[in-house]
Amino acid sequence: MLSSKELENMGKAIEEIGAANTCITGPVLQETKKIVKEKGMDAAELYAAQLTGSDQNTELMRVLTIARKYNLSPEAVTQVIDKLNIIESGKW
Repeated sequence: MLSSKELENMGKAIEEIGAANTCITGPVLQETKKIVKEKGMDAAELYAAQLTGSDQNTELMRVLTIARKYNLSPEAVTQVIDKLNIIESGKW
């Protein structure tokens, strides 16, 4: 369960991510979520770096950097990743 402070920080992260189209495919989002859960943020950032030269790399790194900026737990990061399509629609 996320604390009220973490929920507040998650809201700030979602706001900063904004409604911009992230261009990250479903399989990449699922793999990133799995890596965050099993190995943590550092491993997820390494995975994103391996997508070098793609828009997915840039956008995934931006999302992970924002999550780190707000000190989100792996649980909160996976929830943000799950909601990226909703966030992009601007209807969160």
